[in-house]
Amino acid sequence: MLKRCNVHIIIVLLFIVNTATGQQNLISLNYNDVPLREVLNDIEEQTGLIFSYANSLIDHSRIVTVNIQNLSLSDVLKSIFNDSPVDYMIIDKQIVLVRGTDPLLSNDSVHETFKEKHASYTISGYVRDLNSGEILIGANVFIGHGEKGTITNKYGYYSLTLDAEYDSIYCNYVGYYIQGRSVSDTKQQIEFNLREQRQKIAEVSVYAEEEIESIRHSRSSDQRLKPASVRKMPALMGEKDVIKSLAAIPGVKFFGDGSTIFYVRGGRRDQNLITVDEAPIFNPGHLMGFFSTIVPDAVKDIQVYKGDFPSKYGGRLSSMIDIRTKDGNMHEFGVDASIGLLSSRLSLEGPIVKDRISYFLSGRRSYILKPIQAVAPNVKDLYFADFHLKLNYIINSKNRLFFSLYRSEDNFESVEGVDRRSGLNWSNAASTIRWNHLFSDRLFSNTTLFASRYDYYLHMNVLEKNYWNSHIDNVSLKSDFTYFISPENTLRFGVKLGQHFMNPGNYYRGAQLYPLPFEISTRNANELSFYIGNQAILYDRLSVRAGIRFTSWSNLGPSVEYFYDDARLDSTHYAVGEVYHNHLTGDPRISMTYALSDYERLSFSYSRTSQFVNLITNSVSPFSTFDVWLPSGPRIKPQRAGQVTIGYNRFFEASGLKMEAEVYYKRMSNQVDYRDHAQLIMNPFIENELRFGDGRAYGIETMLSKKQGKMNGWLSYTLSRSWLDVATINQGNPYPAYGDRPHDLSLFLSYKISSRLELSGNFIYMTGTPFTAPTAFYWYENIQVPVYFKRNNDRLPDYHRLDVALNWDLRKEVGKFEHELIFSVYNIYGRKNPVAIHFNKIENLQGHLVIPYDFYNRSSLESTQFYIYGMVPSISYHFSF
Repeated sequence: MLKRCNVHIIIVLLFIVNTATGQQNLISLNYNDVPLREVLNDIEEQTGLIFSYANSLIDHSRIVTVNIQNLSLSDVLKSIFNDSPVDYMIIDKQIVLVRGTDPLLSNDSVHETFKEKHASYTISGYVRDLNSGEILIGANVFIGHGEKGTITNKYGYYSLTLDAEYDSIYCNYVGYYIQGRSVSDTKQQIEFNLREQRQKIAEVSVYAEEEIESIRHSRSSDQRLKPASVRKMPALMGEKDVIKSLAAIPGVKFFGDGSTIFYVRGGRRDQNLITVDEAPIFNPGHLMGFFSTIVPDAVKDIQVYKGDFPSKYGGRLSSMIDIRTKDGNMHEFGVDASIGLLSSRLSLEGPIVKDRISYFLSGRRSYILKPIQAVAPNVKDLYFADFHLKLNYIINSKNRLFFSLYRSEDNFESVEGVDRRSGLNWSNAASTIRWNHLFSDRLFSNTTLFASRYDYYLHMNVLEKNYWNSHIDNVSLKSDFTYFISPENTLRFGVKLGQHFMNPGNYYRGAQLYPLPFEISTRNANELSFYIGNQAILYDRLSVRAGIRFTSWSNLGPSVEYFYDDARLDSTHYAVGEVYHNHLTGDPRISMTYALSDYERLSFSYSRTSQFVNLITNSVSPFSTFDVWLPSGPRIKPQRAGQVTIGYNRFFEASGLKMEAEVYYKRMSNQVDYRDHAQLIMNPFIENELRFGDGRAYGIETMLSKKQGKMNGWLSYTLSRSWLDVATINQGNPYPAYGDRPHDLSLFLSYKISSRLELSGNFIYMTGTPFTAPTAFYWYENIQVPVYFKRNNDRLPDYHRLDVALNWDLRKEVGKFEHELIFSVYNIYGRKNPVAIHFNKIENLQGHLVIPYDFYNRSSLESTQFYIYGMVPSISYHFSF
């Protein structure tokens, strides 16, 4: 153990030393009467950087004479442009030339020049990838040195309203060359088509789009995970996993091996909202949670909110995971595919009408049935599959339509005799239609109609169509508006109308409902939400966001509600469409960011949130999918939470390191828990099994990251606690929540061995998950019965593992056809991480652990641990063209 810790310490030290080293190239130039372009070309060769500037800024055909020996880049540029109002910035391996102060003007005359006001004018447009036409989310569009700027929204649109004359505007996006365009002081539409940097530039940052974040763009507890980062992470069986990659983000804690269940900042598992193209996904797990349902090749952008929630988002207390899929190549046909040990993936994209209509199609299918049947011949069928479809239609410069279709499915069947087959089946389905419309160059709107459904079936007999089924689905229509008042002031507002339908679980025989003595009623609800929020930049360094979200939640028939106490039972039947209960909430949000300098900032936020849907399950198993969803109603109040976050960020320019730290405190009310031995399946009186109380969570999250250079990666550590306080549980004393894992350490490193070989490693350590262990046992009619005295009074052993992967680029030169081999080893030192502890065995005279069967000759019980796997090597092949 000591040796292993020493290895980890050495790796961290190498990472820090590597990032701190590096020296600046000195430049020598000797030219007489040559065009300026030749001099700039020589500087590019000596520095490895690329110039980027608007054509109106300089005349690169101008004849110059330069004689310089061993000077820094800064001194060289000052010498070349000593008589011109040109300044520079270095952004993403590019020398960006911008307009500076004219040296021929005095300070007073300069002040007077810029004091003169012009009539305001607006520059707007879209930012896209040059080769594919894909819109780029979060691209930076700025004037000058970035004193005025904005970022593109979720649909690649930007708008800048200016009141002074500028001659150039710039756009920058990580992994792309910066682009400058000439402007005039009149209303214009400027489209940026950025060219991707085809050379393999290391990029693994899960946080910022740039090394130096603009105050206008920053938001506390707002993280972006790039698909390129997901592809580099070692994965189980080579299956790159969008959901499990969230473990890289501080504050996100997964249950452990083989599970997509995760907790954010001490909240419940159902307090995390996952959306694909704005439609909610209720169960993101395949194979009982081993893999997630999102095909990584289909993903364009992943945005994670875990504290400072924008006012446009609501419905969950802990996190919002916003996943956007690719739009489809507008210019040419493309293929992306992977072949692995467990499944294969294929993606197709291309134009239907060039530069007007495109499509993206992606699918995945597993092929694990035959290997399973070799050891379990009773298995009849076993597979999982995913499907993504996206259509993108540019109607004109003011209107655009998107259509998205998503489906995932799992199926398992086993043979039990000649005429009996049982099994499990669950599926997610979602569909979205979105309409982007520009009312003007400053007012952008997006209207979305979406529907989603999650179905779960437990088949008692497939042939006779006997099964248990539960489902949740919804249909919603919403409109979001953004009014770009100025670069310093943006107003956002919108409205949402939704309908929710829930079946808590019923039994069917021959596909017909088989009623119990008491009907298990379906539940229905209407949702009406309105929000408004404003972002303002004050004094150039202070950014303030404020907003509020109102929600009206109405329960309506057809439904049956049971009201009971110890003395009587009563029920009320509600007709179709009859509203019988209503909740109204108002959730204010405010956040502030103050830039201490260009390289460091402080942030503060307070966010109030409400949640109206509840996942009812008392199982802590990572493999249970017996999910019952219930809405808030007469006996279930909405969950509420208020969270305060304080953050500090610092970028170290010399080493390229970025340090981030956040402290948070969250109070929660109306938290759901369950009485001991609660019966939640096929129970018409399910509310009687529930208990309600308060919760609190607090912690500090830290991260050190570097995203460029041969060695890059991140090191994060979280110290946190999460408690529940329910009056009738644990004798009224607070107890740890299931998401309470005080220590969480994550280290990811990527090293570029050569231009075609890249080695990456991922180490994770977490405190063990809490669980409720029995404090005693007694025997009743030869049945062993556990006695529970305290809730979550024990923990599984601490979790840790090390994964490694080697990516071998098989191309000998950059071209349209790309292919690579990925070798990976999951849990390389074979750590046996338990996912459950059993208390049902004794040790016999031969020293073997057995389940007791002799009531009169029993011994003391021995606890045993259950784990899933040790070391798992894999290989996969990926290609695209």
